Amino acid sequence: MKKQIRLNLIFHTSGRHDAGWKTFEDPTGLVDDIDHQIAYAKLAEEAKFDAIFLPDTPAALGKSFLRKPRRGLDPVVTLAAIAMHTKHLGLISTAQSLQGHPYLVARAMATLHHVSKGRAGWNIVTSQDDYMLDALGLSADAKLDREERYAKASEFVEIVTALWDSLPKSAIVADKENDVYIDPALTHPIDYQGKYFKSKGVLQLTGRYEGERPLMFQAGISPESRKFGSKYADVLFTSQPNLDKDRAFYAEVKGYAEGYGRNPDHLLVCPGLYAVVAESDAKARALKAEIDEMMDLNFLIVQLAGQVGLPIEELDPNKPLPVELFDKIPTDDSVIQYRRDDIGGVAQANGFTVKQLVHHNLTRGQRTIFGTPEQIADIIEDWSDTNVGDGFNVNAHVQPLGVERFKDVITELQNRGRYRKEYSHASFRENYGLPASPKV
Repeated sequence: MKKQIRLNLIFHTSGRHDAGWKTFEDPTGLVDDIDHQIAYAKLAEEAKFDAIFLPDTPAALGKSFLRKPRRGLDPVVTLAAIAMHTKHLGLISTAQSLQGHPYLVARAMATLHHVSKGRAGWNIVTSQDDYMLDALGLSADAKLDREERYAKASEFVEIVTALWDSLPKSAIVADKENDVYIDPALTHPIDYQGKYFKSKGVLQLTGRYEGERPLMFQAGISPESRKFGSKYADVLFTSQPNLDKDRAFYAEVKGYAEGYGRNPDHLLVCPGLYAVVAESDAKARALKAEIDEMMDLNFLIVQLAGQVGLPIEELDPNKPLPVELFDKIPTDDSVIQYRRDDIGGVAQANGFTVKQLVHHNLTRGQRTIFGTPEQIADIIEDWSDTNVGDGFNVNAHVQPLGVERFKDVITELQNRGRYRKEYSHASFRENYGLPASPKV
């Protein structure tokens, strides 16, 4: 059997392109219209995507929120509503692992897992940007360094997974004669006393659906993030500057997983891609270029200046990115350094002007591919066969057109024997081809 490819749809309400919302006749409901979200999810299931993924952060309304629709509805509640209108689609929700208490996340994700009949996924995030701190009433002093951040996140995940296993289905004896609904002798109470979190007792509901836990996802750039994800996650999301670094990431995290005593084949790697599908490569590029021109160029250049840590006056839209200034204006910020490597490499490799670069950078690290369904399928197949990823997170440029056209890519992969034609199983974990959760 040929290697099977997994495909998740990143659930942007108007598409991945920052100007996607401008293609809607009435875009005012893109943030809070649940009917729009449900229709979009049904389209994804019709296309046979493995899952939809809702990125999210609890954050105060920042400047970028004022220029485009961002995530408004709570992701767990949204996915619970979507679960009522879909049957097979995996439902991946983001939840913080630094703020709040793990008991609340354990209960919320277990609830989604039961509501969806075994289709929940938890994207574990450790972000701590200023907008989030403001929204939660925290000062900048609440920020943790990277090492401490992942130590805290590790405790969070360990409590969540222990709680999921604390009330097995077998403990619900429902003994009417002896007036016993749950037999405490069959439960597995936790008593976790960590540096950052403490939790004691049993979760209010079973954390598994028909024996399976929710799937766990994680994304990150730093070495600490890679080790953390390789230890705890079922699937790692990634976005690397080039294919060689994608392959290096793939080999590195598989090695870490093996070092933690895991089967490396049971840790899946899914890089992001931004696909523009049309009748030809030229038409696909023209389609994106048309939407690019809907953006405010000056605003994009200001964003780029912040991303790479250069003064705005050094960026001329009609000249190349001045990468020679990176050495003259050094940075200790690892994220800015990563973006310099990423964005600077793309700019030099393609000979982009600053204007061309900011339009390309609208995808923010998601590798952009253009072409017909056959051409896009060729690329995905090659990347799968050369260990770029086990699957991919698809960013459609605009909705609903992007998903409607990507459906033809999936059909092409199905015809090549690289993607299942139907959902073969009831649970998300089984459809993803991952082994059963460890028994308790």
